Amino acid sequence: MRFIASVVLVVSGALATSTVSAPTIAGPRRPSSAGQAEPKTYRATGTIKAFGPARAYVNIAHEEIPGYMGAMTMSFWPQRAEQLDGLAAGDHVEFEFTETEDARRLLASIRKRP
Repeated sequence: MRFIASVVLVVSGALATSTVSAPTIAGPRRPSSAGQAEPKTYRATGTIKAFGPARAYVNIAHEEIPGYMGAMTMSFWPQRAEQLDGLAAGDHVEFEFTETEDARRLLASIRKRP
């Protein structure tokens, strides 16, 4: 009986340790917009890398976006197709966006940096 109690203690100790030391998902956690009346607007700067088919979206290598994401390349969808008019790969841009409940990033505005 003493052997069984020791095994139970060892196993339950291992389980407790494994839940404490479990790996976390890489990257910062973004605030959820669920339940909010107004989605948060983020401002960023970056460089256009490419456009999706029919310019449905734009890929931008952006600098860190405080409170949202570290520097990386992400896709952004225009609210209106004409928002991407006059822009080309390699352009340095300033932009504002919101994130939808399905995690798409919608451009509120985008313009070339001077």
